[in-house]
Amino acid sequence: MRNSLNAVLLLTFFAGSGAVAHAEERWWGGYPPQRVNELIRRVHADLDRGYHSGWTFGRHDRARLDRAEHELHEFAEAWHEGRFRTGELNESIVSIRRVVNDNHMSGRERDDLWRDLDALRRMREAYERHEIGRW
Repeated sequence: MRNSLNAVLLLTFFAGSGAVAHAEERWWGGYPPQRVNELIRRVHADLDRGYHSGWTFGRHDRARLDRAEHELHEFAEAWHEGRFRTGELNESIVSIRRVVNDNHMSGRERDDLWRDLDALRRMREAYERHEIGRW
């Protein structure tokens, strides 16, 4: 009898733990706050590498990089205050796309920024599906 009770309690514990873990996973989807933070840091690092890619930048090239950094910084500040601002994220995506399309960079720096653009778009879509919440 005691073994049966222990077995039932153990099964109840694991079932409850699994439901809680599943609920948290469903809430955050693929984007817990740490993943958003990591993406922001990676994009900043990739933009920074764009400055040091070895190409001689003109005034407009540097202005596009500066704008992209500024827009991403604005989104990051709001995020760190607990707000996901899609308008600022959209401005950041547009600015980074202008860098990719118009700046003189090597293939690696351009490829990294293309990858970042895709990741930022996927993150925006996840937010629209309510997979990223307030933390």
